[in-house]
Amino acid sequence: MGVAKSDSLLPNPYGDDSSFGQVTESALSRRVRIRDSQRVLWTRVSTLPTISRLRTLVSVVAICYTIVLFSDRSHAFEQVGVALFALQSILFAPALFASSFAQMSARDRLQLKAEGMKSMEAYPGVERILNTLHERVLRERTRILCSIVAALAINSADNFETGTILASFLFGLALFLGAIALLNTIQLESRIPMTDSDFPLLSLHAPTLHQSTLDRVLSDLVVAHLDPETAGAWDDWVGELENKVRSSQTPSSAVEHLLRVLHLNHLDLLDDERLLSESKRVFRVAAIDELTDDNSKFSIRTLRRLMAHTRAWQPGLFRLIDRLQDSAMRGHSSLIESPWRMDLDIPPRCSQGQGDLFVMVHNHSRKESKVEIEIIAADGEPHKQTIRLSPPLSRQPKGPARLGEEGNDLVDVLGRLIDNCYVLWIGLAWQKNTSGSRPVQVTLRGPNGETLSSLVVTTSLSSGFNPEGAAEKMLDAAVAVRRLAISVAE
Repeated sequence: MGVAKSDSLLPNPYGDDSSFGQVTESALSRRVRIRDSQRVLWTRVSTLPTISRLRTLVSVVAICYTIVLFSDRSHAFEQVGVALFALQSILFAPALFASSFAQMSARDRLQLKAEGMKSMEAYPGVERILNTLHERVLRERTRILCSIVAALAINSADNFETGTILASFLFGLALFLGAIALLNTIQLESRIPMTDSDFPLLSLHAPTLHQSTLDRVLSDLVVAHLDPETAGAWDDWVGELENKVRSSQTPSSAVEHLLRVLHLNHLDLLDDERLLSESKRVFRVAAIDELTDDNSKFSIRTLRRLMAHTRAWQPGLFRLIDRLQDSAMRGHSSLIESPWRMDLDIPPRCSQGQGDLFVMVHNHSRKESKVEIEIIAADGEPHKQTIRLSPPLSRQPKGPARLGEEGNDLVDVLGRLIDNCYVLWIGLAWQKNTSGSRPVQVTLRGPNGETLSSLVVTTSLSSGFNPEGAAEKMLDAAVAVRRLAISVAE
């Protein structure tokens, strides 16, 4: 017994009470925080409007002055050219630091297994985000290196005995390098990553994988467009709402209701007071306090920004919802008379041979039925798709819905219509070299093969600039979120 007692008193470096490893873990967490704080600092410096404009202006002036040196050296001063490229290098430095720390911060957020963090390497889109930031760092290094070498080339032509041919070569080299720096500046200044304080990685994420069926329509769509870090935080937030929703709600249904009323608020159909009252219908006081706290990760303010981000990426589904809301308010015959209602949306222009088709089906026949949706895309791959489904029963409105009308309120009517419908999100593809107008036909067939509804829409295929292309959507989404953040701050 005495020996056992003595052994139990021996230090165990792996025991629960041991401090072994804690210092290292604390140092690692501290290093992660320092990296992120440096990212925030240099990003703020590099995005100052004055510095951003100076980078482009000095790049243009340096190119123009180098052309003067190249064409007529006798009427220009070489040291002015050296000063311009030196100033250009100094102005590029904050952007290089911001990109470097952004890359390190993103790697920490997505790959590091440290205290309070979890690795997200398995999430779709992680590699793309890291590769995008790595490419940006390389381009930042390229343009600052071009500026330095161009300054050295002009300085060499001024300080050394060079003949006409060598001087022309050095000025030509400076002109070439200055042109590379200018082209990189034009492209890099159009989009600066990780400027959002709430969702730093959101603007770098492009949705790649998604479900073909949307159960919680708006919630599933929003989550599909979240970056891995924000998606993980979203799952944690929804899980924490388990005891913060009304007894008639689940966390998923309460969040879906909130997103619907946020969209109606965006359309100016609901004011902020009604938005808050609708939130209180599904959430308890504890959740309302978090939703109205601007410091919360997911508040009404930040959810508005996520909705703006999603709306910029997928305007097609929101067009479907807007048409459904308009039909409900007008009491359109397709909604209050027909036993089946089908609506669809596809971008008017599809770039790089890809497009997203949304199909919304309502079953007002009062009986469960298995139906087929047949999608035919001219010259598409595949040319024909057939999807079998069983749409849920949907209660048909008896007349036009009105805001605030007892038993026929627009919020409730639209909520039932969205909850009890079948929404498909289908990716369509054509060969990349295909261009011109292409029809897409969608046919809804009943249990016996009869045609219940058939619609034909047309999209234009283009390989050039497309306002609804992936790259343009990413830029539009970032601009929409930033514009909303500025308006809220003001």
